[in-house]
Amino acid sequence: MTVQEVDGAPPPSGPGDADDAHDSEYTEYTDDPSAGPGRRRGRRRWLDVAIALVLLVLVAVGALRWLDSTAYLVVVLQTAGPFVLIGLLLLTVTALVLRRWVTAIPVAVALAVAVAVAAPGFRASTSPKAEADLTVMSANVWVGAANANQLMAAVRFHAVDVLVLVEATPALLRRLDAEGARDYFTQREGVARPGTFTGTMVLSRYPLSVRSAGTDPSVEGTQSTQPELDVTAPNGTVRLKVAHPTAPLRGDTVEWRAGLRALQSWNERHHGDGPVVMAGDFNASYGHPGMRDLAEGLDDAQLTDGEGWVRTWPFAGNRLPAFVQLDHLLSRGLTVVSAGQVAINRADHAAVWASYALPGR
Repeated sequence: MTVQEVDGAPPPSGPGDADDAHDSEYTEYTDDPSAGPGRRRGRRRWLDVAIALVLLVLVAVGALRWLDSTAYLVVVLQTAGPFVLIGLLLLTVTALVLRRWVTAIPVAVALAVAVAVAAPGFRASTSPKAEADLTVMSANVWVGAANANQLMAAVRFHAVDVLVLVEATPALLRRLDAEGARDYFTQREGVARPGTFTGTMVLSRYPLSVRSAGTDPSVEGTQSTQPELDVTAPNGTVRLKVAHPTAPLRGDTVEWRAGLRALQSWNERHHGDGPVVMAGDFNASYGHPGMRDLAEGLDDAQLTDGEGWVRTWPFAGNRLPAFVQLDHLLSRGLTVVSAGQVAINRADHAAVWASYALPGR
């Protein structure tokens, strides 16, 4: 009787049986997904690939801001700049939490570029201690549907001197007059048109002189009226140009780009002609090269005020939250004292306003 038999141990096995037992033990170990080094490496590779793919998509969308195109999809994606920045921030955090150090490097570089592009909008350069000589408000009233009571309340609260009404209709003017607009604003110029987005009216507390009615589509590049006026404030005269290019809807992007180009030409022609304000619904954001070309040499009141991510559209009638600035107050030769925006019921755009100090103040 052997020792193994006495102890109840299994009979001796040969060398082959010992190897089989070892292989069985190794197989059982590697089948555990939490312990297998091969599987862990595979998962890490898939994480790197997934992060890289998301990064490529975000970078591709962000890079579209430098592509001057009238392709509908490009024009739409060019408004997504803030979401690209948010996406890159979340992707950077994800890469760091998952300890994907190498993959995090290009993500962090892309985030730094996006931050550098967005940063100027968060730095204020207004002069809040300056004396305000002129306050301008621009409101797209959604084919006259805007709440007149709220609009006049905003006008009084911000002590508005000039009110630009884009998509003005006769019915809206009657409602505004019922809320006191006729007494508050002694001057008005422009064309109010029923049932269409092409009407524009300018209401003012100060004298207005019409330089151009802005009704020729071949000159303005849009069906909307874009009047050019002189506003004679107590401390000086300001040239006002209303802007309302065609919206970049599918099939209309070429006309939209032509409208931005016409406004850019107007700005270039009047460079050095004294204080200028361009106000209205430009139907473009700074993600569009055409808007940046148009605004060259001009101060955007909201950006000058350091308001960061300014959102003026879409509001009423849309399921999306407001995410893009389409409404602007651009100026040259004036000091921006303060600026802001206010949402109005039954208007799909927020109104934008700015107070200015005239030269020599």
